[in-house]
Formats: sequence, C-alpha cells, structure tokens
Amino acid sequence: MKNMTALLDGILAGIAAPSSIYTNHAYPKLQGSDMDRLRGDVLRIGGDFSMVIEQENVKNKNANKAKSTA
Repeated sequence: MKNMTALLDGILAGIAAPSSIYTNHAYPKLQGSDMDRLRGDVLRIGGDFSMVIEQENVKNKNANKAKSTA
C-alpha cells in the first residue's frame, strides 16, 4: 500500500509538472556591485573561520591544562 501511494504521488507530480512552465518566477534583485557582495562574503567566511579557530584554541588550552594536572 505504501508503494502504491508513492507511485500515485509520482504520477500526479509528473502530470502537474508541465503546468509550472507558464508560471512567473520571482527572482531576488541583488543589491550592490559584484565586488561589494564578494567582499561581504569574504568577511563573513573569515569571521566564521576566526570563530572556529578561537574555539579550537580554547579546547586545546583546556585539554593541555587537564593533562598537566593529571
């Protein structure tokens, strides 16, 4: 029964697919120049890397403290 439901869902999706050709798609309008957007991406990625590096440094310091006290 479960397989039959999946089959019917697939058939209905296939029948309905051509109707989506005629719909209007709304794409977001990009703000700023390409270089400004790239700079923003680089800043966000750099911030993420800095955060991860800082977290790993804290973990390593704590692990070293635990080894030295044991």
